[in-house]
Amino acid sequence: MIDNPYFLQSRREAAPGTAEALDEAGCWELLGSNEIGRLAVVDDRGADIFPINYLVKDEAIFFRSAPGTKIVSLTEHPGVALEADGTADRKRWSVVVRGEARRLDYDSEIEASGVRNLPTMTDSEKWNYFGITPRTVTGIRFRAVPRTSTPAEKGED
Repeated sequence: MIDNPYFLQSRREAAPGTAEALDEAGCWELLGSNEIGRLAVVDDRGADIFPINYLVKDEAIFFRSAPGTKIVSLTEHPGVALEADGTADRKRWSVVVRGEARRLDYDSEIEASGVRNLPTMTDSEKWNYFGITPRTVTGIRFRAVPRTSTPAEKGED
């Protein structure tokens, strides 16, 4: 794993509002506990982000997709990033996987990955199956600072 670019040094215990870098094993554990992420792809017009359902198996990410812009972008530019986030142990977390997406072409690899049975957010037919081979996996975890109301939210001018 490449060092997390957001930090000069890793911190074990973070004070409220500060973040700590996650090690790669911690990132994979959190990714495996989630199923919804945001897939960033690039095409000639720039970057685009799509919400996807995903699964983790053997330190790889798998997802399926309906035909459309996402697949065209992946075919032309396979470099992608997947971001997932959530809450665990009263702390927020965010993990980013950067890597190469490739279409799964053989029934044997589709079945072995488990992606064929992956639930999706929409009812559209999603028979295009992909795997992401990671180049880097980085993550952060932090305790959220309690939000204070602004004067406008309190009804003050």
